[in-house]
Amino acid sequence: MVSRKIDKALHGPSLAEVVLGVVLSLVLGAALAFAYLVLKPVAIAKEIPKARIAGTVYYVEGTRDSDRGKQWMRKKQLFLEGSSVVLNEDELNAWISAGTKPAPEKGEPAAKPNPSLPAPPGAMLQMDVPNFRIRNGVLQIGTKGTLNLELFGFKRALVVQASGRFVKRGGEFVFTADEFYVGSFPMHKFLEADNPVLAHIVSNQKIPEEYTVAWKKLADVSIEGNTLKLAMP
Repeated sequence: MVSRKIDKALHGPSLAEVVLGVVLSLVLGAALAFAYLVLKPVAIAKEIPKARIAGTVYYVEGTRDSDRGKQWMRKKQLFLEGSSVVLNEDELNAWISAGTKPAPEKGEPAAKPNPSLPAPPGAMLQMDVPNFRIRNGVLQIGTKGTLNLELFGFKRALVVQASGRFVKRGGEFVFTADEFYVGSFPMHKFLEADNPVLAHIVSNQKIPEEYTVAWKKLADVSIEGNTLKLAMP
């Protein structure tokens, strides 16, 4: 043991120790860079500025105009009946918002939270209702949320957004992201478009079976200009 210490003092660390030190440094650096970019605030704007600030990720929400979105219920019924429909982002946002806020039964008042009861423990990633934005043939799905690390008493607002299109895979149309950001971190540069974070957001939305059945019948799904076209056979 003593001879090893003397040898190390005379000749320095071994090659294996040097390599291990470099690897650990790289891993730690990558982890810190990932955490920094995830937690780096996203610039929330009404429109993408012409003169962008270098290194800044922007998030623009889709509109929720009640007049432009008032036909969503009629188009939903047509879609479920097997007819082709063309949807704008206002109709999509009205549709998803209504689907996540079920109305109370007739004659039954809406349920209100009881302030005397403790709040249920939150998930690590708590996301709001998804928001749709359609521009120039690209669909953006975004959501605001909270990164909640209760063990460390840490909470931070977080924006997750993905921009892409629909492709047919396994006989069914699925959304594939060309760009995908968690906070300011560009996930699309390191992972496949079909990744666990995006899947987590989608899985949080309870999709009625009738929608799934109708979706599987589609002959084509395309984004043209500022509209989403769902074409039935």
